[in-house]
Amino acid sequence: MSEKLSAYKKRLVDACKHLYQRGLVSGSGGNISVRLGDRVLITPTGISFGVLTPKEISVLDLQGNPSGGEPPSMETPMHLRVLEARPDISVVCHCHGPFSVAASTLLSPGADSIPPLTPGFVYHAYPLPLLSFQLPGSSKLADSVACALTKKHTRAVLLQNHGIVSMGRNLREAINIAEEIEEAAQIFLLAKGKGKVLSANQIARIKKLGA
Repeated sequence: MSEKLSAYKKRLVDACKHLYQRGLVSGSGGNISVRLGDRVLITPTGISFGVLTPKEISVLDLQGNPSGGEPPSMETPMHLRVLEARPDISVVCHCHGPFSVAASTLLSPGADSIPPLTPGFVYHAYPLPLLSFQLPGSSKLADSVACALTKKHTRAVLLQNHGIVSMGRNLREAINIAEEIEEAAQIFLLAKGKGKVLSANQIARIKKLGA
């Protein structure tokens, strides 16, 4: 198990550096967790993704009790709530991409936020719920995100003035969803909210590609 744990710590660090290089996180913002059996690996608090090392990754049990690494992210309760609510997924990814945050400040909370502008966004994350602002690290935020992510076909949520929470069966899937959302938010902003959206028929056909 220790070898497997070490390998996943390295994968998690590599994923963090990818997000940092892509500009989806900055400073010590953002957090990612990976469920590994009865353990959870999560990024630590106060350490930039750009300089994170495997030995600093926090190791917890499913109740949040630490067993190694640096102190875990303040958003740990949110990650644990989502992992508990969704036994079919293994990764929770929370990013602070500038385009998605900017879009979240212009849109109203509800079941549908960024419009269907690209096939990739439609396939991976549309419709994307936007949750009203809640304090980072709060139990209210954790409960709101977990509740939203239990709804059928929902793979991510947008947090007002805060960022994205995506999830997946693995790191690649969760990060890909976050990147598709960030791109859609950028296009939304470049088009000043007036871009031509995909039709209901086009959306249905795109969704069927993964059926």
